[in-house]
Amino acid sequence: MSTKKKRPKNYVVQDQYFFEAKRLWYRARSAFKLLEIEEKHAIVRPGMKVLDLASAPGSFLQVLSKKVGPEGFVVGVDIQKIEPLGYANVKTFQESVFEHERISECFESLGISEFDLITSDIAPSTTGMTGVDQYRSIELNLAILEIADKFLKRGGNLVLKVFVWEDVDELVSPIKTRFAKLQRMKPKACRDRSFEEYFICLGKK
Repeated sequence: MSTKKKRPKNYVVQDQYFFEAKRLWYRARSAFKLLEIEEKHAIVRPGMKVLDLASAPGSFLQVLSKKVGPEGFVVGVDIQKIEPLGYANVKTFQESVFEHERISECFESLGISEFDLITSDIAPSTTGMTGVDQYRSIELNLAILEIADKFLKRGGNLVLKVFVWEDVDELVSPIKTRFAKLQRMKPKACRDRSFEEYFICLGKK
């Protein structure tokens, strides 16, 4: 009988990105994914209003807060509670991406009607069944596209994390009807065994 222990569900790869995140006080390695996307596509500018969906634990918010500066503002939304960051230019809400009316009320409370950029590092609760997990990823990102329809300004950009598998065209097609350009990339901080990619949707029509 094998005595090899199974990896726990929330297994964390302790590689260079894990340790660098700890050193720089980022809440997760995903900060480096956004930094690489920004380095390549230059989507964040000082003074921007940015919406970050599925923000917990808050590493995207940490990067965005610094990039938009004191004249900008970042709103974070997640179904889980986001521990306070203590940044004056960041406000967070605990809501599901499927609760569009409640999210709309959150923005109204801030006097915000549209954003220059929307980012998301969303991922479904994984089952270990690739097809199921990818389908759930598509569902979540389609909900985010609906949020972008209403709250992303014309010409604005959107960043999505997608589990890529056979049904990915169900997401690619609606993206291409809404945006002038779609670029896909897998940042170096993504785990090798992960099916995730980032879709950079440029120029909302």
